[in-house]
Amino acid sequence: MKKAAALPVAERRRLDRMSVGRSAWGLYRETRRPGAPGLVRRLLAAPLLVADVVLGRYRGLTRSRLFGFFLLTAVYVISPIDAIPDFIPVIGWGDDTLVVLWFMNGLVRESGRYVTWKRAGRPALMPAQK
Repeated sequence: MKKAAALPVAERRRLDRMSVGRSAWGLYRETRRPGAPGLVRRLLAAPLLVADVVLGRYRGLTRSRLFGFFLLTAVYVISPIDAIPDFIPVIGWGDDTLVVLWFMNGLVRESGRYVTWKRAGRPALMPAQK
């Protein structure tokens, strides 16, 4: 692999987007872009997003995908079978916390797209995100 300094700027930016794309740092950077919804706005919009997905008004996220990720998260947190057993203090709850944070990170990211969609006047058709 090439050294980062030897890569062209465009290639470094592409690699940077890939590495932080799903991380908390990537979410922070996404909320700091000019014109992008801030973190507080996204958090306040998350319940509205869920309601509009359930009612079928927002098509950027399908009901099955939302419920699927919610169900997977809930099953993992409730399940006695974990990557790290829960009877180990603090560390045992860490994997459950990471799964919940992963779900919340995805929900907050989607709520940013939802806020942008609402600002645009709720276009009639919004294709589902992949």
